[in-house]
Formats: sequence, structure tokens, C-alpha cells
Amino acid sequence: MNLKWKKIALYLAFAYGFSWLVAFVLWVYGLTLSSLPAIILVGVFYMGGPALATWIVQKRIYREPLSTYGWAFDGRTKSWLWRTPLLFLVLLGFTFAVIALMGNTGLAPAFGHVDFSTQTFAERLGALVAAKTGREVPASLPEISPVVLLLVFLLQGIIAGSTVNLPFMFGEELGWRGLLFHETKPMGFWVSNGFIGVVWGLWHLPIILLGHNYPNHPILGVGLMCLFTTALCPLFAYVRYQSGSLLAPCMLHGMINATNAIFVLYVANYGELYSSLAGFAGVIACVVITGLIFVFDKSFAAVVFSK
Repeated sequence: MNLKWKKIALYLAFAYGFSWLVAFVLWVYGLTLSSLPAIILVGVFYMGGPALATWIVQKRIYREPLSTYGWAFDGRTKSWLWRTPLLFLVLLGFTFAVIALMGNTGLAPAFGHVDFSTQTFAERLGALVAAKTGREVPASLPEISPVVLLLVFLLQGIIAGSTVNLPFMFGEELGWRGLLFHETKPMGFWVSNGFIGVVWGLWHLPIILLGHNYPNHPILGVGLMCLFTTALCPLFAYVRYQSGSLLAPCMLHGMINATNAIFVLYVANYGELYSSLAGFAGVIACVVITGLIFVFDKSFAAVVFSK
């Protein structure tokens, strides 16, 4: 199987072109990312750019079936309906562990401090709501343990990632874990995922500059997003390969997006560059988990290192 660079280049041109055009419209009209029109434009059209590009390249230009890119649902796929949420929970757990190891011990204070106290939760919730809406949270919060609320948030994230978020995640994943996953296989596992990771990260560039993901550090955020997506790619490739379907990476992507505020609520002195899943804590967690996968899943390791 030879690399089809022309096909890859056409896909990238369309994917970036469609999505970045949406960002240009947001910028021209001065739409804030929290406004309803911006949410619709980003959720449907920006995130849908990779899928639209895949459809045009595969179906309209090359006249080939989309089934090549992961349109499968068999027994192997079904088993990953419950394995994918487990990997998601492991990813969040390791990210919290990295923050605690670096920040709670004082080794690297910039990572913040994992804190499940009611006081910290109330303060962080107030800051989050104020940042999103400009309104203050009432002083009296429900008498529910922040730990219980964390479990509720995780359950909501798993459900949302497996249902309502799926169509939006498909808009991206048909491109990243569909066309690019298949067409870059000749590069080998590591080079392929490094390539996809950088492409995936740079695709976020305009909306990061508009204040998404890293609102306080948009320039540094572009580089950190590329680092994060590159570290995350092997985990997505793992579930894509093991499930044989786009469904599992769509679910994992949806769960991550549905819970991106969790670290804001449970990390005192939160910093978006360090204390988030898309920050250095998440990058380190991804690298560690990838290493553990290769240690404990010998069959997958054998496939990867045999090529």
C-alpha cells in the first residue's frame, strides 16, 4: 500500500478550508464563542469540516466507498461500547494523578492543587459560571458532596459522549480516524499518529486564537494543542484499531469534550496550560497510558512493532 499524498493533500485542503472559513466568519462578525450563533457554527460547520472533506475526496473525487474508513459495527465493536468509557475514566484519573503528583506535593506548583473540598468546589464553580455567563453563583449551594457531584459529572460525560455528542464527533473523526488513519498506515504507527496529531492540532488554530481551549494563552495554546493531540493520537488509534470502527473514537472524543470543565472545578489555582486535560497534565497522562497499553496488551504491541 503506497502513500496517496495527492489524496491526503486534497483532504487537508478541504478540511482546513471548510473549518477555517467558519472561523473567518466568526472573526469578521465579531461573534463570541459563547454566543448561540457561534456555538452552532462551530459545532456543526467547523467540526463538520473533516467529515465533509472526506466525503468530497472519497466519494466525489475518487469515487470510492466510505466503508473503507471504519463504517463497521460487529461483535468487536460492541465490546468497545463499555471498554471505551473505561479508557476515558483511566485518562481522567491519570490526569488528576499527574496534577496531584506535581502540584499537591509542591514539585511544580503551576499544576495547581487537586482539592475535593466543598469550599474549593464552590469557589471554582463561581469562577467558571462568572467566566461563561457574567453572573455570580448563589452563595448557598446544594448540600451535596463534591465527590458525589464528580461521579455525576463523569456519568453525564459518558452518556453525553455516547449519545448526543456522537454526530458532532463524527464530523471530526471521519477525517482523523477515518481517511487519515487509513491513508497514512504505510508510515507506520508512530509516524502516522505523529502526523495526524500535528494536523489535528493545527486544525484548531483559528478558534484557539479566537479564545477557545486556552483563552488566556492563545499563542502558546496552539503549540500546546498540537502537543496534546499528538500525545492523544495513539490512544485514539488504539480504540480505532481494536474496535475496528469509528464509533469507539467518536465516543472517546465525545466524552472528553463533555467533561472539559471538570478540572476547572476540582483544581485550586487552576491553570489552563498545566491543570487541564488539554494541558501538560493531560499530555503526561496520555504518554503514560500509551506506555501501559504496550506493556499490558501484548497482541497490540506485536502488531505495532512488527511493522
